[in-house]
Amino acid sequence: MLFRVFLLALLITCTFDLAYSQIPDPSASPNDTIGADKGARSRRDKEMIGEPQQEMLVRREIETAEKEYKENVDRAREAAQLSTEIRDSFLTNKALGKIEVKKLDRLEKITRKIRSEAGGSEDDATLDDPPNEITAALSRLAETSDKLKKGVENTPRQVISASVIEHANEVLELIRYVRSFTH
Repeated sequence: MLFRVFLLALLITCTFDLAYSQIPDPSASPNDTIGADKGARSRRDKEMIGEPQQEMLVRREIETAEKEYKENVDRAREAAQLSTEIRDSFLTNKALGKIEVKKLDRLEKITRKIRSEAGGSEDDATLDDPPNEITAALSRLAETSDKLKKGVENTPRQVISASVIEHANEVLELIRYVRSFTH
């Protein structure tokens, strides 16, 4: 008798299970078929969920690129200012002091950073028509740094500028040239 009750309970459970599996899922859209689209639907749901995060990442990348561009423009302005200060100080004192040498080091560091941000790399550029004296070298350094500043300011952040790289290389060569006068 216990065996028959157990079989009857098992039969009723299986029948309810089969009947329940025949009822469509209320959360499924009417276009979904019996399981063929469930995988596609879950992928669409994940894409929709991931879209705001992707948008935030893209915005963050844009903000970072804009921030780096502004920093590069600031570097170019500082480079132009430093080279002008070095030239003016030499014209008044007729010598380069420790402060000017430190400014020259800072100018070199900034210019290297500008060149790398512009897409340039380390290459040994030679100076065309090198100046004969330090006064001419410092004047040319100030002029080239100003051209570099204008080039960085006028170049969009997405563009690799050959003229910016060229001016940066010239500034670096002029710095080496000025250092040869100070030693």
